[in-house]
Amino acid sequence: MGLIPDNVIDDVLTRADIESVVGRYVLLKRQGANLWGLCPFHSEKTASFSVNPSKGIYKCFGCGKGGNAINFIMEIEHLNYPEAIRHLGGLYGVDIPDIGYSGNDIHKEEKNRVYDILKEAAKFYYKSFNDPDTGKPARDYAVKRGLSKQTLDNFGIGYSPMSWNALYDHLREKGYKDEELLKSGIFALSQKTNKPYDLFRGRLMFPIFDSFGKIIAFGGRSLGEDKPKYLNSPESLVYDKRNHLYAMNFARKEQSKQLIVVEGYMDAIAMHAAGFKNTVAALGTSFTDSQLKLCARYCEEVVFFFDADNAGQNAALRAIRMMMEYLKKLTGINIRIKIAKVPDGKDPDEYIRDNGAEKFKEVVRNALYVEDYLLERAKNDNSDPVTGELDRGRYQEDICVYGSWMNDEIKISRMAGAAAPLLGATQQAVMSQMQRYSRMEDKKLEQANSRSMEREKREDLNSRNSNEAFDDAPVNPVPEETVPEQPVFRKVNDSASREEIDLFAYALSLGSAMADKKVLDKTDIIRPEDFSGDTLRELVRIYLNIYDGRNETLFARMSDYFSRLTINGQPAEDVMLRAVNNADRSHDVNVKRDMYLALLFKVRETIIDREEERLIVLRGNSSPEEKKKIDDNLRRLSDYKLALRNKIGDL
Repeated sequence: MGLIPDNVIDDVLTRADIESVVGRYVLLKRQGANLWGLCPFHSEKTASFSVNPSKGIYKCFGCGKGGNAINFIMEIEHLNYPEAIRHLGGLYGVDIPDIGYSGNDIHKEEKNRVYDILKEAAKFYYKSFNDPDTGKPARDYAVKRGLSKQTLDNFGIGYSPMSWNALYDHLREKGYKDEELLKSGIFALSQKTNKPYDLFRGRLMFPIFDSFGKIIAFGGRSLGEDKPKYLNSPESLVYDKRNHLYAMNFARKEQSKQLIVVEGYMDAIAMHAAGFKNTVAALGTSFTDSQLKLCARYCEEVVFFFDADNAGQNAALRAIRMMMEYLKKLTGINIRIKIAKVPDGKDPDEYIRDNGAEKFKEVVRNALYVEDYLLERAKNDNSDPVTGELDRGRYQEDICVYGSWMNDEIKISRMAGAAAPLLGATQQAVMSQMQRYSRMEDKKLEQANSRSMEREKREDLNSRNSNEAFDDAPVNPVPEETVPEQPVFRKVNDSASREEIDLFAYALSLGSAMADKKVLDKTDIIRPEDFSGDTLRELVRIYLNIYDGRNETLFARMSDYFSRLTINGQPAEDVMLRAVNNADRSHDVNVKRDMYLALLFKVRETIIDREEERLIVLRGNSSPEEKKKIDDNLRRLSDYKLALRNKIGDL
């Protein structure tokens, strides 16, 4: 598949066993041959997510998602196919050749051009910042904010001149075309001239790096009264703000067990300058589940700082609710979450400037675990600021809602125990109410997920029935006598008989025995023409292409193709998984072989019967010479059918 060699993909799938890959995200429990857990891709209370270690695949019987370890990483980490292979290769010690990926070369070239444009833009902004005349407003602001030359250089801080086309002209001189510049996200298209113009003008510029130090976007701060105060690059070919954190490229190198998350670029920069180099910042959006997952890759504890104003505190509640819901699903992620509060409503940057780094360390140490923060928040929000009297009704509502967000019973119990005296109730009564709220929310979410999943399933089946399903089939050379050339399919026929499905399932179940001459004769290997529908013909062709007689990852490799196709209007992986599980019930290779052969001979005899009927009809309107040829063909078919029946009798 693609330009990453098949043997490398096999090595990845062999080392990255599905149990350990999924187990990083989902708490799995063994039931028989399979492992089960709560699906990380949709909300559920009863485990419908299954992992089959022997086949190297996962399948959710709730939302329908399934595949091998590579597919799982693609889905959960939002990576494309080669990125997922490289991700797993890094985790499991497989060296991935630095080569392209078939079908994505044009897209890859486009992305590389965007990276080059952004890198050149960063150089331009940096040079403008240090220009004696052009960059003076930016340098004056940096001095006012106490930014040293070392800090400015470390973060690549620059300045965008107050011009509509200074950067545009510079990059055009470098040979970049208008359409490339527009893809970078740092230009907008003028409705008047129909030409790109500089998106950032007269702003302090912050290059945004991915986790590995590649520039993917920019943020710009106004130096005057221009609105908005901060302007950020829109999403582009290389930038999705939900999946990145500002300064993570520096923070991850600290290898600290703790990450500090602040709201703004300047806060993050000030924290690094003060020695808190494990600090990152959100990128102009609410904190996302993808960002939490990114944090979990590099640390065991996250300390959040939110602005002290109403907007900041509301953002804290939204983030906490999202994170708790996310951790309910990804039970394999073990990360502690704390909320810190800067005294006197100050920003971290301001507090450090006024009180110093040592004093700020106390603020970090005093951060509250999520449940303690919510307990304090519920009490403060519902107490009279003058008398301190608690509004029990509002407090009960808030604390029970907050308790329903928790992802384990110990936290719920702690919160209920602390709230019970204030409510004049028992701990169990408060806990029961929290759990009732949780069930109500889960039900609403499940209903919403159900509608969404039905829609996704319809779209999935429609896309599988399109011609595109056959586009990425492997093209390894195969001897003609083994796999005859296949026609180009215009309309996909996914029909298959029960015998055909079971035949292919037994071939998959036999595994390496299919290549053992003592078990099977060469003439008894399945061929695409043994099957009547396009889907199974295509799958058998793929199977023969990637089968090497010892491939331990065969089913996992095949799952890539199952996920794109349908059989009898149903997802191919569902149909084949049921059939292979049935074939696997027998552990005796001889029994499997006999079942396989019986099905093969029956399928081939059915093909002969259909061909005989066709020839007999054709014979009626043929010339004497043509009738002679047809009779010869009928005799050969009769002999072949007799030979098949003799083989069946020998079983």
